[in-house]
Amino acid sequence: MTRKKVAGVNKKIIVIILTAALLTTIISPVFAAHEELSEGKYYSLINEDNQVILQTARQVYVGDEYITADNNKFRIEEISENTARCVFAGRELMPEVSYDYQNQAWVLGGEAVPAAGGKPKTVAIYHTHSDESYDPSDGTSSKEGSGGIYDVGEALAVKLRDLGFKVDHNKNNHNPHDVNAYNRSRRTAATLLRNNPDVILDVHRDAVPASQYKAEVNGQSVTKVKLVVGKSNPNQASSLEFAKKIKAVMDKKAPGLSNGIFIGKGDYNQDLSPQAMLIEVGSNTNTKEDAERGVQIFAETLPSVLGVASGAGNSQSGGPAAKPLAGAGRGVWTNVLILVVVVALAGIGFYYLNRGTVKK
Repeated sequence: MTRKKVAGVNKKIIVIILTAALLTTIISPVFAAHEELSEGKYYSLINEDNQVILQTARQVYVGDEYITADNNKFRIEEISENTARCVFAGRELMPEVSYDYQNQAWVLGGEAVPAAGGKPKTVAIYHTHSDESYDPSDGTSSKEGSGGIYDVGEALAVKLRDLGFKVDHNKNNHNPHDVNAYNRSRRTAATLLRNNPDVILDVHRDAVPASQYKAEVNGQSVTKVKLVVGKSNPNQASSLEFAKKIKAVMDKKAPGLSNGIFIGKGDYNQDLSPQAMLIEVGSNTNTKEDAERGVQIFAETLPSVLGVASGAGNSQSGGPAAKPLAGAGRGVWTNVLILVVVVALAGIGFYYLNRGTVKK
């Protein structure tokens, strides 16, 4: 083999190794972030006074953040076994929520969201972890392919329909419950997005002590609802703003229902839409009935966020359309930028792969 051919082969090997390393660097952390602890184990997030501010079965990392129910923001600085030590990162500014009776519109952060007329708003629902169940009600924390989480999703769907939404509740099975579940459910989410839903919700439950989620709201025994935002997606800013608007309305209309906002490594398929949200409705240690009541009250917050007149059904007509949430288009341009970078890298790789084989 000539020197030129050897050099060409070596260049190809180098490019392949570098490409593999780049893909591993980009993809591996995202998949790892989707891990969860084995049953019975969970992380306790501790503040500087050694007080527990959150318990979660999700894998957590240094740099992850948590906005508490009372809007204090903490950042994980150190992890030792199943304890994550956090530092206070300030008060999180939430959108102010009020109702403009003159214009019959909710005002979120100074932006009016009038009740939309004409075509009803659409909410898509699916379940990445199809096995998740509730021990007290289902007799187990995991039912392969038919978890109690589907019942909670259906309770959400029924309530949303009563409130005037069009609902697409997908019951695809994404088992097994492993790090690749989000990859399998991504196909489901992409299919749901073909119908252009206004919101897409991935409904889960946690796996921590029941006290972490148990609450009484509006005189009812319920589970709290936690919102989860992925940091490893180009829509993070839009996703967080959307989560904050939902939480602000929850705090206004159903005090005590929110279990805060967790902002962690991972994408949770939220790169597909700026209004894709993961919600955790209670824990496996709570009753399914409490979770169903909690998620129904959660449903009552969405009309105020999206501009739907509660109980309007699908017959409502006339009136102005709801304004889109601010920042909803930022993720689209981020996706375009990422695509341009990927194409550029592919072009560079192609050039180096073929430069050594071109005859001079």
